[in-house]
Amino acid sequence: MVKKNVLIRGLSLVCMATCIVTILPLTGMAKELKLAHFMPPVHTLHEKVFIPLAEALAKATGSDLTIAIYPAGALGKGPVQQYKRAVEGVADITFAIHSYAAELFPRSQLFTLPGAYGSAVEGTEKLWAILDPYLKEEYRDIKLLGLWAMSPTVLITKDKPVATLADLKGMKVRTGSPGEADAIHAWGGVSVTMPITESYNALNTGIVDAVLIQPSAIYKPWNLCEPGKYVTDLLPSPSTIVFLAMNRGSWDGLSKSQQAALEKLTGREFSLKAAAIWAEMDVEALTRAETDPEIKRVALTTEQQEAFLRAVKPAIEVELARLEKEGINAREIFKVIKP
Repeated sequence: MVKKNVLIRGLSLVCMATCIVTILPLTGMAKELKLAHFMPPVHTLHEKVFIPLAEALAKATGSDLTIAIYPAGALGKGPVQQYKRAVEGVADITFAIHSYAAELFPRSQLFTLPGAYGSAVEGTEKLWAILDPYLKEEYRDIKLLGLWAMSPTVLITKDKPVATLADLKGMKVRTGSPGEADAIHAWGGVSVTMPITESYNALNTGIVDAVLIQPSAIYKPWNLCEPGKYVTDLLPSPSTIVFLAMNRGSWDGLSKSQQAALEKLTGREFSLKAAAIWAEMDVEALTRAETDPEIKRVALTTEQQEAFLRAVKPAIEVELARLEKEGINAREIFKVIKP
């Protein structure tokens, strides 16, 4: 379907134009921003967050400012370097995951510790509540357009269900952040850090026994239900936070009216909406798993949850102490996050 005033591009070896689904506005002086992300075009964020943002911006500016979307790593493969691409101006705007540049965001990464929040929307509310007093300096190299939390993670396993610490002992688990790795080690597993884009093959071939990831990954677009046979829910698990970063030079190059239009369409409310939209996928995936004959959902009891939480608390304390030694007021921030 053609989307008015939105340009979506992919870098085909044959021809870039093959992935253009709309045309550029005819305004000769119009400015176009390149937005890059690593998800496929069928991903919910692409369809329900990025395309609507581009459409709204074109409408708000009379097509004076537009966004061309480059999905699936068209401006650089993989999720790991997305933040760097925004800083260096490879793209004007990128969707980035904090954990792939964790050393640059130690305060923000406190939100990924186990049990920091219970839902994506709750986590996003907390992020924006403490952004100015505690986190803002971590985003000084970019213009921050969006910042939101993802749902707490689930454990997708291939060969056996996991309901207790004993079940997890010795299992090789894909993790995506230092906090996730620490939790898996505390629970007796072996962490294997890798991007989500490599998780299907790793689980399918036995490189890992399990994947720690948000529930939506069970189905669209990563289809971990195919190599995975069990999903453990209600873990007091670590999670992931993400952001939409804009190159500082690209932001400074906009007119005041263009900046005002983009700022109005992004920020806190945009982030809360993005978090809620993505969380809907997680709820849908877990609901579907209840009746899916190909995968079994394991919902932990309160007693089982408490056992996992007790086991991970020392790891949380170690991380807070490490950050305190580096001069970061980690305990103060974490107490605000999780009173």
